[in-house]
Formats: sequence, C-alpha cells, structure tokens
Amino acid sequence: MTAVPSFTGVVFIASPLLIAAIVGTFLGRDPLRLTALRLRYPALIWAAAAIAALRYADPAWLPETLRRDSGILLAVAVWVLGAIWVWTNLPGRPPGQRVGLLVLLAGGAANAVAIAVNRGAMPYARAGTQGTGSSPRPDEAVGHAAWEAGRHRLAWLSDVIPVPGTAVLVSVGDLLLIGGIAALLVSAMRPRPSKQLSPTAS
Repeated sequence: MTAVPSFTGVVFIASPLLIAAIVGTFLGRDPLRLTALRLRYPALIWAAAAIAALRYADPAWLPETLRRDSGILLAVAVWVLGAIWVWTNLPGRPPGQRVGLLVLLAGGAANAVAIAVNRGAMPYARAGTQGTGSSPRPDEAVGHAAWEAGRHRLAWLSDVIPVPGTAVLVSVGDLLLIGGIAALLVSAMRPRPSKQLSPTAS
C-alpha cells in the first residue's frame, strides 16, 4: 500500500473490522462476541509484525545484508512466519474460518510475489497516486517504488487500485488480506440469541 504510512495503516486495520461488523450484523451475528475464535501460536504473528516494523524503520545499525534490496530478506522472514501461522491454524477449524485463513494466505502470497519479482519493492502507480490526491512516495522509501516500465513487473499485483475518497492505493493482495481477516472474524462471531415472544395471557 502507498500514500501516508500511518493513515494507510489505520485504513488497513480498520477496514476489515468495519466490514466484519457490518456483514456479521447483517447475518444475525454479534460482532462483540468472538468467543468462537481461538488462534494458535500468536507469537508467530507478533514476531512477523516486529520484523516488518524493523524493515520499514530501517535503522542505521541494521546490517547491510538485511538492508539490501529494500530489506527483502526481512520481508521473506515475515512471509514465512505468516504462512506458518496460517498453516498451523488450519487443522480443526470450522469451514468459514478455514476459508478466511486461506484467503489471508492467498493475499500474503500475492503481495509476496509482487515484492519478490521487483527486488524487494512494491511498485505503486504514480498516476494513480496523483489521481487520489496524494504525492508520490520517493523511490528511496523502504519497500515501495513508483512504477517504471521496463524496471518493474506484474503491474496487476502492484498497488494500483485507488480507494475512493482517500489517498490510498492498494493491491489485489491487500484486498484479499482484508477479505480474509473479515471472513475470519465473521465466521467466529456468535449468533445473536433469538428473541422469544413471551406467552400472552388468555
């Protein structure tokens, strides 16, 4: 994703929660009751998040080997940890949760492929970014680069989809990630208790 990182992060985190709340309510489920969701090995996700934060922070003390190609080795570590977490959480899941996890895995894989073939950078559509009202991100920003014909590949997997009303561009992988998280949350919501009509006095 591109545009302002903090705003983009908020949009990415909030959107699946909002989608899940709306869809869950429509399906007669309680968004505040996720008692059916029991995820194993959360340490894997926390480790992946810490490594991702380290990659984007790009501190001066980080060895050059880990900084090469926009920190692609760190990105690989994040992908591997995420894939292991999904895979270890699949057994014994209800069908809805399994679908959500698999869609999540597909989204991560799509982004991973786009970044891997472009030497550690997720390309974004410069014209598309300007069209949504945000300024292009400089090429030196870790993990992102404005699209250049002849240099970048797999444009359809890159950040080329504008989010209406925002300065955010997302990829197909991002949409799958958001959909997977939303599906996982909805499938874990408890059904709302049915309202039983009290018997009327005869």
